[in-house]
Amino acid sequence: MKTSVHLNRTLNKMFTHFFHFQKKVLTLHFLIERSKMDKLTVITQSVQKEIEVFNRFFCASLQSHNNDFQSMIDFISGRNGKRIRPIVLILSAKLCGETNQKTIDYALILELLHTATLIHDDVVDNTMERRAQPSANAQFDNRIAVLLGDYILSLAIAHGVRVQNNIVMKIISRLAQNLAEGELTQLIASKEAIVDEERYFDVIRKKTAILLSSCSEMGALSVNATPVTRKQLRLIGENLGLCFQIRDDIFDYFDQGEIGKPTGNDIREGKITLPLIHALQTAPQTVSSAMLEIISKQDFTPENIRQLIEFAKEYNGIEYAQSKMQEIKAKTLELLAAFPCSEAKTAMIDLIGYIIERDK
Repeated sequence: MKTSVHLNRTLNKMFTHFFHFQKKVLTLHFLIERSKMDKLTVITQSVQKEIEVFNRFFCASLQSHNNDFQSMIDFISGRNGKRIRPIVLILSAKLCGETNQKTIDYALILELLHTATLIHDDVVDNTMERRAQPSANAQFDNRIAVLLGDYILSLAIAHGVRVQNNIVMKIISRLAQNLAEGELTQLIASKEAIVDEERYFDVIRKKTAILLSSCSEMGALSVNATPVTRKQLRLIGENLGLCFQIRDDIFDYFDQGEIGKPTGNDIREGKITLPLIHALQTAPQTVSSAMLEIISKQDFTPENIRQLIEFAKEYNGIEYAQSKMQEIKAKTLELLAAFPCSEAKTAMIDLIGYIIERDK
């Protein structure tokens, strides 16, 4: 009898150990598979339902009543990006409450506005490729691209009016004004060869960060968050946008591969971004003066562009830009600490990491 009891206990222990071992193996397998997945895919899973609804509304909004140019609109709508803006807006809503139709409506307005500004930016910058595909101005011409951008902008405004919310219209107006100011300030800075870190941050705050700050604020607004919470999320969105643009600017100093943006493209257009600004401000004057002369004369030959890129790298411009992103990330995490633990909070933290670490 004692032998039988002892045997049963031994078997139970063996099964228990086997169960825990199997559980650990499955957990490890899950973590390995998760690590193989694209980080943005993992983040998107937390808002998958809302993104699917958003995609349907976005496609429907770009169905024109005029068959003459529907094929042109289809060209634009068929080029879905990473959906960073809707993701930020939806996650911001989830941090404060339950998503609803307003959340989708607001995401639609801002994505339409963003799409219009991308088309206009490509015309201004004479960009022939976007995400390794022809830009609208390359596919058609500048006149058609500008008018397509205007048409999509009018759709964004129409949807904004339809939601009948004065705060939404104020945010959209502020956004449109800042986007235009940012582009104009950057053009002036490039023509006058202005090397100033404060001015750089002013430009990227207006031309990039304002869009994500509008997304996070309108996400909070869609679930009736308090003005204080809306302000917190506006700052979080702005920080995400700053990091996004700094990371984009770093790409310009390396071989781009699939990104579709040639190395040195920003420099070729006279844009003095953070890595180069830091190098110009910290290098010995004799060295930086020679580089400034190239920039002032806009003598952007392939050899001079290569020289400027190597100069920025040699004087730790890339490391400095990366350190700035880490500083902004730390401030963002402090702001997020005020929100209770949730899947949305985890996803937002992961999104900050993704934006800083992404390779395209």
